[in-house]
Amino acid sequence: MIKGIIFDMDGVIIDSHSVAYQLLCETANTFGCNLTIEEIKTWGSLSSTQFWTKVKEQFILPHEISLLIKSYNQDREIELYKFMEPVPGVKEFLYDIKRNQVKTALATSASKKRMDAVINLFGLHTLFDVIVCDEDVVASKPDPQIFLLASEKLAVEPVECLVIEDSENGKIAAKKANMKCLGFKGLSHVKENMDGSDLLFFSFNELNIKELQKRF
Repeated sequence: MIKGIIFDMDGVIIDSHSVAYQLLCETANTFGCNLTIEEIKTWGSLSSTQFWTKVKEQFILPHEISLLIKSYNQDREIELYKFMEPVPGVKEFLYDIKRNQVKTALATSASKKRMDAVINLFGLHTLFDVIVCDEDVVASKPDPQIFLLASEKLAVEPVECLVIEDSENGKIAAKKANMKCLGFKGLSHVKENMDGSDLLFFSFNELNIKELQKRF
């Protein structure tokens, strides 16, 4: 029986990828990198540290990782969220989950600043029992640490948790945590390999918490 559902944020709650690709590309290229948005897409969903480590290694940058991370203007990205809406159907699905008294968590590789901004901007406070971000763990996805921390805070066994992800790293982390994983493929510009998910879906309108509990 599914007792807890854990949501990724970027690409699941909001379509932040479209904004982040552009800003990350612009920022990297201020350091003389010849990086394109299309190349960034092939790297998959990465935490900030993972992204800038890859940039540093690929373009042989002399700068410290901490400096590269600080160079990215999070505030600019957050400002652009004001022109967005949550992914269609996700809030309605969250309401459905809460009506059926299933616990919910947000487990994101985003910073606490971005996570809090999304929660505040889209009024998600009452829809998550637990929130955890990249700063709460030592190792980022595909390490399962963030999902195991979420289940611990929910007081739900990992095997009783269902994860909703749009990234391959997230899918791998969920499986390593011994959790079921639903792979969201509803954003056409996100090219992630979600094969091996327990269920693939293209719209949150396809999901029903009672049906998921019967299935898993």
